[in-house]
Amino acid sequence: MERLKYISLVKELRHIAVARALTLLDEEEDAEDVAGEVMLRLWEKQDELRDNANEVRHLADKMARNLSLDLLRRRRRHPILRIFQWHDRDDKETGSITDIADSFTPQQHIENKEAGSIVLRAMNQLPYKWRRIVEMREREDMSFAEIAQVLGTSESSCRGMMSKARQRLLQLISKMTE
Repeated sequence: MERLKYISLVKELRHIAVARALTLLDEEEDAEDVAGEVMLRLWEKQDELRDNANEVRHLADKMARNLSLDLLRRRRRHPILRIFQWHDRDDKETGSITDIADSFTPQQHIENKEAGSIVLRAMNQLPYKWRRIVEMREREDMSFAEIAQVLGTSESSCRGMMSKARQRLLQLISKMTE
């Protein structure tokens, strides 16, 4: 595809990618990340794309859908890390009506609190860099690019350390719950 024609479609393609990602993801920030990844991949492939604008729109839509589903799958694979959200929620004692409506049963609340303490004990056993990456990614919702910038390393290195940290964290948690 010609560069000028591609550039004229960029705004529309980004809109398509964000819209598709929002249909599958809850967070607007995640949808923006997916759209950014779609735009990057399309830019890298622009020479290979045909001059048909409809095909490129369809490709952007498909890419956004697939990347969103990949993100959801990764989250499902590591559900134990969602405990950070529960633990943070316990730290903030707002006592508002919406908190009561969203709260768990007393049994679930106790189980979640215990699980949170197990995760925190396991987190403290991780190497410092791994722990920081997990905290920045899960608690602070930072992208891998942002984490790489903070730690002064590459994005792929951060992804690798995150994967290793998750595996080690799950091993530690399973040992603690035996």
